[in-house]
Amino acid sequence: MASYELVASVQHFDLFSDADAHQILRKNTRTQEQREYRLTPMNFIAFLSEIDLYNNSHQNTEKFVHHIEEHYLNIGNRIVR
Repeated sequence: MASYELVASVQHFDLFSDADAHQILRKNTRTQEQREYRLTPMNFIAFLSEIDLYNNSHQNTEKFVHHIEEHYLNIGNRIVR
């Protein structure tokens, strides 16, 4: 069982991470839909770094979400149960 911790709330998404399994959970706060993604260790670290940079900046939210979805939260990394 994954042990997720909230790392960011962006637009209508809550992003959670599980450092032990290198997994990301994206929860849509409007529809309650949840999707899990497994990243390589390097991509997991890069994802967390980008979240940290975003939290400390005033970056365009829509552009940031598109970037995260394109590079990390894509169909190639999605966990299908």
